[in-house]
Amino acid sequence: MSYLLTAPETLAAAATDVDGIAAAIHDATAAAAGRTSGLLAAAGDEVSAAIADLFNTFGVEYQAVVKQASLFQNDFARALSSAASTYAQAEALNGALVNGVQSMLAQPPTAATAAATLTDPITALIMGGTNDPIPNAKYLTNVFNRYIKPLYPGATFGVLPTPEQFWPVTPDLGTMTYTQSVAKGVSILNNAVNAQLNAPIPHDVITFGYSQSASIINNYIVQLMANGSPHVGDLSFILAAPGNNPNGGLLSRFPGFYLPILDVPFNGALPAGNPYETYVYTAQYDGIAHVPQYPLNVLADINALMGYFYVHGNYPLISAADFSQAVQLPTSPGYTGNTKYYMFLTQDLPLLQPIRDIPYAGPVLADLVQPQLRVMVDLGYNYGYADLPTPAGLINIPNPVNVAYYLAKGTLLAPYGAAVEIGVQAGLWGPEYFPTEYPWVPSTNPGLNFYFGPQFSQPSVTALSMLSGVLGDVLHIIPPIFN
Repeated sequence: MSYLLTAPETLAAAATDVDGIAAAIHDATAAAAGRTSGLLAAAGDEVSAAIADLFNTFGVEYQAVVKQASLFQNDFARALSSAASTYAQAEALNGALVNGVQSMLAQPPTAATAAATLTDPITALIMGGTNDPIPNAKYLTNVFNRYIKPLYPGATFGVLPTPEQFWPVTPDLGTMTYTQSVAKGVSILNNAVNAQLNAPIPHDVITFGYSQSASIINNYIVQLMANGSPHVGDLSFILAAPGNNPNGGLLSRFPGFYLPILDVPFNGALPAGNPYETYVYTAQYDGIAHVPQYPLNVLADINALMGYFYVHGNYPLISAADFSQAVQLPTSPGYTGNTKYYMFLTQDLPLLQPIRDIPYAGPVLADLVQPQLRVMVDLGYNYGYADLPTPAGLINIPNPVNVAYYLAKGTLLAPYGAAVEIGVQAGLWGPEYFPTEYPWVPSTNPGLNFYFGPQFSQPSVTALSMLSGVLGDVLHIIPPIFN
């Protein structure tokens, strides 16, 4: 067996040196151009003229050769630089899967650890999201350190390339529609898992999926359960920003609906009876994983739409400090499932982010209205239990006492917080003086709507869910015309 050893940092340094050599050749050539091709005859005789012509011709040819050498140096430098980048990424993507090289990842765990059940050598397969079929090294290492290492410190990890296409949104990747891309991803994941389970030294497998690849995991779990749930105890899953989040996912809020042309089926919630150890991470107000339960609340809808742009992309590169603040969500009484649900609270409403992005004045202006707006937005949610599939409903019943109290409180907190913001920007004091109570800060359940128990406040069937199913059946007739 032969091995290929590389040192990307050496290649990068060599590329810099070679690039310097190329620059030196170019400067020397320019300086010597006149001296190597402008030789005058020593005398007026034919011999002197012939000698001068000979050396001038040689000088011209020399300049041409040096020019080619300079071009070669430039190409060689680019090749070395590209090779350094390629090898560095390849090592990060695959090195750990081959030989478990993870000493560089010796950061302390930041998330709450769990009683992990996998016992064999463990391989973590990490997938990207839409338009990211092969995540880069930064994505991989951060995902491993935040989501996987706290649960399985001894695991090795590697990238699992999947299509992650969404035609026509991702034309550069290919022509697969969302449904086709997810189906292909399920097949790839199944093959990769079986390869680990059936290796000469079997490995248990933990799989991480984000956004579209979280849907891959959801569909894979459904497939496993349809086949008798094999390998329970050997498999574990982590879903970040899943559209199939039972209480909040876009694909579970409107079960049975279908987006024609784009080919997106709303296939419902992650199975409640999932027997595999599973962890679900949702960011508050994410427009894919945490959409309003009551879509008649227009403010909540717009906020979630803005959350797609300002919140949905934050999962892979979340900081250690923010990850450590993830809140474990409650599950229904008597829940005996194997899935744990976590939420990253979102301090700044996505709805106000365009204002907040205005230099200096923007954050102050946003602070003046955000507490009251947060109350109005949160009326679009009845947080409830995380494990219960909760489709969208038409009518919520606000708690007038709580709503009035928090609106009044927000009106008092807003100017105080804005004043603190001015002081923070001026360097007069630190952010520790900001208010620490709702509605200045977010909450997983502020109690703005009455909760009458799961049967009434989180019914599995609503008028909207029945309507979305009927519409979905009709819309399935329309083919994905882009493919």
